[in-house]
Amino acid sequence: MIGLEVYSTGVEGVKGRVMRRRRGNDGYHNFIVEEVIGDWASISKVRDERHRYPVYLLRKEGIDTIHALKELESTHGIRLNPLGLKDAHASTIQYVTSGSRVIGGELRTRHCTLTPIGYSDRMLRKRDLVGNRFTITMELEDDGGYGSLERIRSIAASARARRLANFYGYQRFGSMRPVTHLVGREIVRRRFRDAVELLLTYTSEYEDERSRGVRLSLRGLDLHAALEHIPYHMDMEREVAMGMLESSDPIRALRRLHIGVRRLFVEAYQAYIFNRALSMIIRDGYDISTPCNGDICFRVDEGNRGGELVRYDGCSDASRVVPAMQLAGFAFKPMGRFCRAISSVMMDEGVTAKDFYVREMQEVSVEGGFRPLPLLLLDGRFDVEADEGRGRSVRMVFALPKGSYATILLREIIKPVDPVAAGF
Repeated sequence: MIGLEVYSTGVEGVKGRVMRRRRGNDGYHNFIVEEVIGDWASISKVRDERHRYPVYLLRKEGIDTIHALKELESTHGIRLNPLGLKDAHASTIQYVTSGSRVIGGELRTRHCTLTPIGYSDRMLRKRDLVGNRFTITMELEDDGGYGSLERIRSIAASARARRLANFYGYQRFGSMRPVTHLVGREIVRRRFRDAVELLLTYTSEYEDERSRGVRLSLRGLDLHAALEHIPYHMDMEREVAMGMLESSDPIRALRRLHIGVRRLFVEAYQAYIFNRALSMIIRDGYDISTPCNGDICFRVDEGNRGGELVRYDGCSDASRVVPAMQLAGFAFKPMGRFCRAISSVMMDEGVTAKDFYVREMQEVSVEGGFRPLPLLLLDGRFDVEADEGRGRSVRMVFALPKGSYATILLREIIKPVDPVAAGF
């Protein structure tokens, strides 16, 4: 459904599940995500003429970044800018900045804690984010640890050797209801009313019964009767439904959503095309770890941090570059030996490069760009050990560059028959 058609290794999957929550509902302490920023981001403990912009650490659980920022603004009146977006099903620590507002101490809401840590010489931006560090506990169902540990270490070795595919992860599309890319596809095809209908009515077997019932009642866009039954957590659906009631204009209705959400729809469709193309490349036996002469590649340093885009000349140190593939977008032009896979999927989808420039909603247009083919471990680190005191479980610690997904590494380890049941 989301383009994940193959695995990168033949290692047998570990029988286990990702422990998002422990029994007893004690939070998401088994799935911790911490942002890693670059050394070039100048943060001072003291505010002076140069360092004027407050920087905070935002700790949150059970809420995504966009809703966390809304919660802080409505509760404390503070507007913040994040570097990255984190989903709701984790305990996350991320950097946020404010244009001017300074707080004297911690601020708390139901899901968040905001802690001042210093001042920057400018507003932090996405390019300051290097990656994310993960601490994840997995519950085992088989031999109590030894065989599972060996298999996990084997996958870790493949990751260090850059042999795992850098797919987009489940949460890019909606783990419980993979609809985001479907909405994006309709936007790219200029079927805006269909995009709205999908957003409001697409159902999944993994949703709770109440949500599914509400979506069924919204089919046909008969909104008057259904609007009052939309639950609190379906706030996006409520906004779009109200927009349709006000004007019957699907573009205006979609524009009631945060611009980051609107862009996410088209970016998710872009990610779906990439996943399908990368699946095709692996199925056809291409080596994604080693560049060939003429390949478009990213330079990487000793810590696997990405750099500039270059064309590999066949003579340079192959360990300092990784093959890349283009992303669908309005600037897409066939380039490099992997471009045929993207072109093939776009043809199958019935879209062209120019379709990704959406004149009717220019703010959601995507240019394209490139993405590394192998998943990279920052600093080559992947620590795994039996989690003493928690029975049959293991704890894994690793860091990935921004834009890469821990769930893709976990998918390769577990090879789940049912990703939702496995904790994804």
